[in-house]
Amino acid sequence: MALITWQDSYSVGVDMIDADHQLLVSLINQLDDAMASGAGADTVGSVLNVLIEYTETHFGREELLMEKGGYPELEPHKKEHAKLTGQVRAIVDRYNAGDIGSVDAEVMEFLKNWLTGHILGVDRKYTPYVEGLTLTPEELMASMNFGLEDASMDEEDGWEQALAGSGSGRG
Repeated sequence: MALITWQDSYSVGVDMIDADHQLLVSLINQLDDAMASGAGADTVGSVLNVLIEYTETHFGREELLMEKGGYPELEPHKKEHAKLTGQVRAIVDRYNAGDIGSVDAEVMEFLKNWLTGHILGVDRKYTPYVEGLTLTPEELMASMNFGLEDASMDEEDGWEQALAGSGSGRG
């Protein structure tokens, strides 16, 4: 049974962002199922790694929409995103270092608070500014922040260098 079920009250009025938030709900449920079933550390670790990718991509899109909509609280919102991303990275680092037992309960509490505190609290404030807005394909690509912008594509091995230098594929 799902720990969290998506509700219309979670919507921020932008289909793309709502889809991202639905993915977060799905990740929370997958993580809960994996931990409840005693799934191996690899399964839980995989979900946590997807969560890192999710935060970077989702926050980039959200920030572009807020900028496009002229949201006056953009800078504090960006700081909140940076804080959340740092918390996710710290949890994943501790998990990867073997601190599995204490991380399990902590990460679920963190994610539930993120859903209720950030999405239902902070994100709902930008709704009037971004409702109905969309991002162009170019804006979507920019929001993904692959860390490729510093690579020289003139060199024969430019793509290989760019990918090698981007670590997990994100900058």
